[in-house]
Amino acid sequence: MTRSRHYRFLYILLSSILGIALVACDHRIDLPADAQVRLVANLSGSAERPSPVNSPGTGTFVGILDRSTRVLSYTLTYTGITPTAGHLHRITPNSPTLTGPVEIPFAALGSPIIGTAILASQGRADSLIRGFYYANLHTPANPAGEIRGNIRVDGPVKLSAVLNGASEKPTPTPSAATGTFAGVLDPATRVLSYTVTYAGITPSAGHLHRITPNSPTGVGPVEIPFAALSSPIIGITTLTTATRVDSMLNGFYYANLHTPIYPAGEIRGDIKPF
Repeated sequence: MTRSRHYRFLYILLSSILGIALVACDHRIDLPADAQVRLVANLSGSAERPSPVNSPGTGTFVGILDRSTRVLSYTLTYTGITPTAGHLHRITPNSPTLTGPVEIPFAALGSPIIGTAILASQGRADSLIRGFYYANLHTPANPAGEIRGNIRVDGPVKLSAVLNGASEKPTPTPSAATGTFAGVLDPATRVLSYTVTYAGITPSAGHLHRITPNSPTGVGPVEIPFAALSSPIIGITTLTTATRVDSMLNGFYYANLHTPIYPAGEIRGDIKPF
């Protein structure tokens, strides 16, 4: 098999795998009206928005949403902090900080926090399924929130990014090149499968970077180098820790393609759940 045919075969194979995974994990489409939807979240200080918090606290959220009744039953456990308040928040539409007001306050704060609530409307229930809610525990040291977890449907998570010069940090580039990142991350196994396509440049290097916590420039070191650079770039890797998984799910990774003209990066895309 020639090199080009080999890459084409890999592209078709991974595309098929990704297609199957995307259908399997896209709980937002074709859910039965009476579906019992399992929801999960991992709470950490690094997930706090708009600014991460350096906290020893961690937590987990597990819930079941009955679509027919809009009843949400949940259990939240935590360690490492003593919260003075706790809630489920709904992200304000188009919020640049991905934050929003309280929707469901916790009646008690001792771990485990166990509760039941009825979502106000089917639209609210759909927002919960689509990932627009988060659990937040607040402390006197961090009254805006010390540990947070973005609630998502249990199972593999689709990820995407659009790469362009305008997204480069700390300084955008005038590049006309474009690209896309599409991936699937299984939080249980920490396995990430991805495809990066691009046009308009000949990269000399490419990577997935993790943003340094509290970085004022929104940049960070290389974590996952691309083994090959021809488009499409296809890769499978295992993230090193559950904390890295949380970082990726909370938008702290980006794809970057570098060129001799722009060695710090010509086009970039911030990776987010799809």
